[in-house]
Amino acid sequence: MTMRQTLRRKLTGSIMLTALAVLAIVSICLLLGMARYSSAQFEDEIADVLTVDVLSEMNSGATGSTEGAAYNIEEILNAYAGRLRFGVDRTYSIWDATTGELVGGTEDAAMTKNVVTAMGGEIGNASPLLPTEMDIAIPIHGEVSLIVDIADDGRNMRTMFANVLLLLAAGAALSLLMCLFLSRIMANAFAGSAVQAAQQLREKSDKSLYPEGDWEAMAAAMYAPKKTKTRRGERSRDALDLILPYLREGYVRFDEEGNILEINVVAEELLGVSLESEEELTFEMTFQGVPMPQETQSMIRGQLIQNGRTLDVVFMALEPGMFAAILYPADGRMV
Repeated sequence: MTMRQTLRRKLTGSIMLTALAVLAIVSICLLLGMARYSSAQFEDEIADVLTVDVLSEMNSGATGSTEGAAYNIEEILNAYAGRLRFGVDRTYSIWDATTGELVGGTEDAAMTKNVVTAMGGEIGNASPLLPTEMDIAIPIHGEVSLIVDIADDGRNMRTMFANVLLLLAAGAALSLLMCLFLSRIMANAFAGSAVQAAQQLREKSDKSLYPEGDWEAMAAAMYAPKKTKTRRGERSRDALDLILPYLREGYVRFDEEGNILEINVVAEELLGVSLESEEELTFEMTFQGVPMPQETQSMIRGQLIQNGRTLDVVFMALEPGMFAAILYPADGRMV
């Protein structure tokens, strides 16, 4: 993987995580806001119908037997069924405040925490943080103590939740596309900046020591390395492998069997060999009369005469079974 690709992946990941974090925060705030709005709207709609006068009428109707009182309350509630939206997404149930027995309304209604609260004489209107179902339990104080519990099945709330999740998924997909686009632009900009910086550095340095084009090639190689003289099937190269072929020193990489795997142009000219020759290039051919280094020898320095020139050479072990040689003219004069 090239450094440009690595940079693009890191930029894409960073921007995507930021975008997802923002989307998550916005979604949570939006859901909580909708939940509060839905709960408040539910309470307001019930309060607009069950006014003080209507509640007084219910208190007056809660007389006689429990069943008779529950019937009277049902008659009053049915008179406001349209405004309370009974039968659409809301139901009501009537409970005996003393025994907790269901005495009217929806037959399969379940007792809620708000009903328990109303049995203590207070209005029960608590709702969860993200309510999918809501209810309000109102105590009726007549000859018979009853509780009217109006429940909303949360159909509208669930629809809003589903829409928010759909928007979140669409936003995540759009963010991914934008991240890929931005990371590509930024990676190209960084690569261009690196090459420009290398050019400026070379122009300010001693041109006699730095051959034309090496700095630009090294910077470009870090982001978009060109095809180099490397045998097929070799391992993927890291940053060190990318830079070394463009150094002003000669660079040769070979394995423990003496096969030359990589060599830069400077080394080819210093040693008078070529990896593209018809005959397979080996250590023995490249470094004539020089013994192969061993893995136990992490670094060896010395000189050799090759192609009519005295060269300083450093052999080093890169990893098990892999070695490199760095060459430089002993007189300091480049090729």
